[in-house]
Amino acid sequence: MTLLEVVIALSLVALIVGIGVVKYADGADERALRVAASKIEAMASRGHAMSILHQKPFWLVFEEGGIALEGADLAPPPGDGDKPYIPDPDSDEEDGRMVKVYERFSGEALVAVRRWGVPEDAWVIPDEDVSVTWSFQSTGLCEPVAIRLEAGESWVEMHMHPLTARVEYEEMLIK
Repeated sequence: MTLLEVVIALSLVALIVGIGVVKYADGADERALRVAASKIEAMASRGHAMSILHQKPFWLVFEEGGIALEGADLAPPPGDGDKPYIPDPDSDEEDGRMVKVYERFSGEALVAVRRWGVPEDAWVIPDEDVSVTWSFQSTGLCEPVAIRLEAGESWVEMHMHPLTARVEYEEMLIK
């Protein structure tokens, strides 16, 4: 082989590797969105199933950078008669009545939630001062919400079904 043939072969290999690196880098936002979306759907499905199975309300709390599944025991605390025990979801109770499961998002996925019946642009973004709660009732119903995940200029919107807490339909834009 001549030096010219070696240079041409190395140039082609470099070109193919460069294209692969660009394609892989472009897919990072999509991967972050898909991972976060699957975590949210799995956590919602788990909360929905637990609320039906245990006949107790559960909440999916959207926080900055992650979500938490919380549940309550409706049995009255000792000595309170027949009053139902409904704890504050924001409290850090340690008496065994609260169930908490946390899931953090890797990457740069930003979460926003829109409740049913509000304008299309009324997204609530959780931050260190604000958390958004999505409740699952023991009857199997949950509030219909839309969840938007953003990473860079890419986004995915999941519209959640009120009976199954699963994605009813999804819209996505990957740039």
